Amino acid sequence: MYSYINHLTARILPAWIHDRFIGRWNSHGFNRYFSNTAWALAARIFNTATSLFVSIYLIRYLGPENYGQLSYALSFIGLFTIISTLGIENILYRDLVKYPEKRSTYLGTGFVIRLTAGIAAAIFASVSGWVTNPDDVSRLVILLLSATFLFTPFNIIITEFQANVAQKFPSFVTMVVVSILNLLKIGVIVANEGILYVAIVLLIEPILYAVFLSYIRIWHYGSLRDWKFDRLVAKQMLIDAWPFILVALFTTVYTRVDQIMLKHLVDSAAVGVYDAAVRVAEAWLFLPAIIASSLFPAIVNAKEKLGSREYRYRLLTMTGALIIMSVILAIPLSLLARPLMELLFGPTFIDSAMVFSIYIWASVFIVADMALRNFLIIENMRKTIFLISALVAVLNIILNLFFIPVFGPVGAAWSTLIAYSIFLWPLTRVWKLG
Repeated sequence: MYSYINHLTARILPAWIHDRFIGRWNSHGFNRYFSNTAWALAARIFNTATSLFVSIYLIRYLGPENYGQLSYALSFIGLFTIISTLGIENILYRDLVKYPEKRSTYLGTGFVIRLTAGIAAAIFASVSGWVTNPDDVSRLVILLLSATFLFTPFNIIITEFQANVAQKFPSFVTMVVVSILNLLKIGVIVANEGILYVAIVLLIEPILYAVFLSYIRIWHYGSLRDWKFDRLVAKQMLIDAWPFILVALFTTVYTRVDQIMLKHLVDSAAVGVYDAAVRVAEAWLFLPAIIASSLFPAIVNAKEKLGSREYRYRLLTMTGALIIMSVILAIPLSLLARPLMELLFGPTFIDSAMVFSIYIWASVFIVADMALRNFLIIENMRKTIFLISALVAVLNIILNLFFIPVFGPVGAAWSTLIAYSIFLWPLTRVWKLG
């Protein structure tokens, strides 16, 4: 596939543009990474398109109030995600890329850590949800969603395939699972059921992933019994991951706090209006996420084998391309926000238009963070990652306290946009590379 694009662009583009932006990557064996990205991209396009269509259908069916209650429950559960992951994904990914011969030990240790943490997260989330929410429906939804933490540890299998540049296998699983879930959601709507049934569908999701991912892992790499737990490795992983634990904590806060604060400072309908806009504004973010994660091994190899100049070039090329792409997309979408929101969700969600027009620009900074976070991980700049995440979380909360009571969901969008601008800070560090 890459060879065809390389040949086609060589005939269309001027030679200096082709050699700099297309041919240069190929000269360092980029074909493998491009193929990996293509598989992931194809799957995500399918999954995003189908899921967005069903989500729009579901949001229109539930309305601002009921959808706001569901969004609040999801955000509440999201606050406990850090307990279930302990921030080891980045460390596990890095170690699998650098030490593939030790994958059984790293995977086995990572799985035990994630499973133990998942059990703790499920307990804390369910108890906290029961104590802090007087509404019986919210309690039941949170209780159902808490059980998802028991099955998410199997997601580390995806990390193994990513590290081996074999994204097509988990991508296929994702397509199957998403298709099943979307059919189930449509079934809930057709049957005229409420958010409790939607919560049950969401609980089924990690169970399906656990089953299918385990199957393809056994088929492709061998039995899960080969995984080994090593106490020393676990200790080192947690030591290396502790900054990411704090980072994940702050990340969880600034991605979930808007919905939480809207519910308590305004009402559930405000949560529904805000979350509907955010869901559409973030729908396209799978594209830069896939590109950044798929090119991560190429950037690591450039640093270790090709020198700082090529390493810097790849970082800046990827980051610049992703930011430019996000700006080009944000301009027309922000101008068409009102007719777009009315077309998708109907007149009851017309207030989502202003939220969308603001939040789509926040996605520019989110994309910058996706690209530059890899740089910080490679350089082991844990303090910088922690500081950025902390500043974004604290600033977002402070701005929400002032903006939400006055402007409602629009105030939450402005708070996010201003806070997320901090994500551009690491770009100055890249320029200082030799």
